[in-house]
Amino acid sequence: MSYITKQVKTQEKMQLLALVKWAGSKASLAKMLDVSPQVVSGWIKRGRISATAAVEAEKQSRGLFTKRALRPDVSEWRL
Repeated sequence: MSYITKQVKTQEKMQLLALVKWAGSKASLAKMLDVSPQVVSGWIKRGRISATAAVEAEKQSRGLFTKRALRPDVSEWRL
C-alpha cells in the first residue's frame, strides 16, 4: 500500500469518526442518514462511509462534512 493510499484511508476514517462525534452517537448518525446502526458500525469497521451516505451527510451537516472529505477516493459524483 502506498503512502498516499494510507493517507487517504486515514483521512476517510478520521472524517467518519468526526462525523459520528458531531452527530452525537452512531445511533444518532444512523437516524440522521436513514440507515441502521449496524450499517454505521460497518462503516466504522471498514473505515469509511458509503458514497451515497457521504452525499447525505454533507446535506445534513450543511457542508460541515463534505462528501469529498468523507470520500476522497470518489472521483465522479452522481447526484
